[in-house]
Amino acid sequence: MSGTRADGYHRLLVVGLAWLLILFVVGVLAANRPTPDEVPLQLQAQTGAEVSGGGRILLLPGNAGHEAVATLRFSLPAPDPTASRWVVWLARDPMDVLWLEGRGWRSRSRHFFNPTSDEGVLPGGFLLPLPADWQGDVALVLHAQAGTQVALRPRVLHETAAMQFGRRGVALESAIYAGLFVLALLSLALYSAARDRSFLALFACACAALLLLAAENGHLYQLPGFALLSAWHAAGLRTLGLLFAISALQVLLRYAGQRGRFDARRWFDRYCMVLVAVAALCLVDLRALDPWLPALVSLGMFGAAIAALLLLAAALRRRVPLATSMLALALLTLTTALARVALTHGWLLDLSWTRFGYQLSLVVAMALLMVGLLSRIGDFRHQRDRDQLARIDSERRMAREAARADLALALQTRLRSSESSDIEWIAFRLLLEQLAPQVPAEWAAVVAYGYHGHDVLVVEPTASKQRVHDLVAARHLALKRLAANGIPLQQAAVGNGVACIEALVPLSIRAPGWGLLLLQRAGSDGFTTEEMTLAGEFARLATLQADESQASAQLRRSAELDALTGTFNRRSMDQWLVRAFLDAHRQRRPLSLLFIDIDHFKSVNDRLGHAGGDHCLREVATALRGALEPGDMLGRYGGEEFVVLLPDRGGAEAREMAERLRAAVERCEFRHESHAERMTVSIGVATRLDREETPTEAVKRADQALYSAKRGGRNCVHVAPAVFT
Repeated sequence: MSGTRADGYHRLLVVGLAWLLILFVVGVLAANRPTPDEVPLQLQAQTGAEVSGGGRILLLPGNAGHEAVATLRFSLPAPDPTASRWVVWLARDPMDVLWLEGRGWRSRSRHFFNPTSDEGVLPGGFLLPLPADWQGDVALVLHAQAGTQVALRPRVLHETAAMQFGRRGVALESAIYAGLFVLALLSLALYSAARDRSFLALFACACAALLLLAAENGHLYQLPGFALLSAWHAAGLRTLGLLFAISALQVLLRYAGQRGRFDARRWFDRYCMVLVAVAALCLVDLRALDPWLPALVSLGMFGAAIAALLLLAAALRRRVPLATSMLALALLTLTTALARVALTHGWLLDLSWTRFGYQLSLVVAMALLMVGLLSRIGDFRHQRDRDQLARIDSERRMAREAARADLALALQTRLRSSESSDIEWIAFRLLLEQLAPQVPAEWAAVVAYGYHGHDVLVVEPTASKQRVHDLVAARHLALKRLAANGIPLQQAAVGNGVACIEALVPLSIRAPGWGLLLLQRAGSDGFTTEEMTLAGEFARLATLQADESQASAQLRRSAELDALTGTFNRRSMDQWLVRAFLDAHRQRRPLSLLFIDIDHFKSVNDRLGHAGGDHCLREVATALRGALEPGDMLGRYGGEEFVVLLPDRGGAEAREMAERLRAAVERCEFRHESHAERMTVSIGVATRLDREETPTEAVKRADQALYSAKRGGRNCVHVAPAVFT
């Protein structure tokens, strides 16, 4: 906390304490100011009560349902037409019922918990008017019932003086209510602005204090809705007191910074739960608990006071702002509360500071508590800013992790179905597309030479491709050296006559190939370390996926192709046959297949050896492949046999293609070492029938047609009929 802020808080503290002192002084002077024409009286207890204080205080033990009776003796002067009538005035203590009777007269009953409409909105006390014609010695019988211990101090005085006496107390009570109401509104506003739950707890505490003090002063029960609390009488007061103690402990837990400390929070929260249980017992209102409940509530409130002092002492040790002042005010509030308890036992005079002192000190303490919580807003803002920066950083990292995942998924998806010659271009195009939102640049490019046998240049946006091409051509050797160095760097450059920053990220390409990821950004703001790292990660991911895809394609080719001839092997052709027949059946399209066998191949092996035979097989496969059209498939079916799959060709077109293949082989002269060989082939043709969705029958017919061609003299084409006999 800065010195200026601390000075402001201390000035506010001094002002608050001065205001409290002035109120005390004014209250004491007003209470001690002699009331004009007050008639002295004497009390004499009869049943259920005791008299103390020189016969002027009546002590009621607080037994609900038991009536206390006492006699009031005083002497009235002769009636004065200019003066108001005489009344008996008592402070507004929590009485179940109160009335006077004597000389054949009975006053109206007064109820603390059920006030009547003639007492006004904020009654200051119990006002019992006496008959106007009374004079001389008067003896009245006072009947009273109370559920809690009360010390009654009846006074006989003129009605105007009694009303003025009551108005002074009401004014003080109104100021207390207004202070608590303003504190509650400020707490709610601060919670709305700062979203700190400490202010929400303070709001609840201010509301609980307002309800408690209004109930103890007898004003709460005149409000609509709250009149229901009158059914609990003194038990309702005890419940409100416990709820206030709970809310105050929760506020102090947050003020002292104990909410984050597990041990302290656990024990204080457990004690609050105990107080909640005691409050529930008060509301249950079991008669069997009446002898024990007041002592239990008093013990609970005493424990709450000790807990509050412990929390403030902990705040003082932790150097929480205004902890010293808060501890002093808490001790003052506790002292004035004990004074109020002593007042109910008749041990102290009924003065303003003894009756309302704890209420005033409570308001000031809560105001100072709000100031102490306000000092946390700066810390809260700093923490919020840190959290916001951390959240932004986390969101940025999450976005980049999502971009990495998207790039990996896109690479895996696109490269899996790509041709081998397109893998590098697609990988680098995806790299630039995913990198652009994360690392803004005027243009980005990937240049690679000798990568999987290809030279690649990919530029984003494509409008800059010619400029990048010229730049790469002009700096070819320098870029190659930078790529060989393997260290990412950025440097000043000039683009279109404007100063810019250029980033160069080497690609992981096996020598003698090399490659770079180039980024150019206008201005003098360079690329951050995080951006350079991300670009390097994206480049590594793209090259890794491209390498794996090329390796997979190579492995796939080696698994599908015949190692000797480079055509599809039998396993691959069987799979293609099943797939092609099923598609042709579904789409009702023609499909033909050819079985090809090299004539007299055994004699070639005998003359030239197996090496010469293998050479002839490769040459025949090359001749057949050269005669086929795009979309046709050639495979080695075993030994010197080949199979050709002709999609979308019927019988006539298939026979024509078979004759073309036979002629292509016949025209070729195959040389091996010093030997020249001419080869011929026999071909069997079969076309899929409409009912066939598997190749089994067609393969059998093509095979039979092939044997028919070989029996027919070889070097010819035979077409299979629908059924062989």
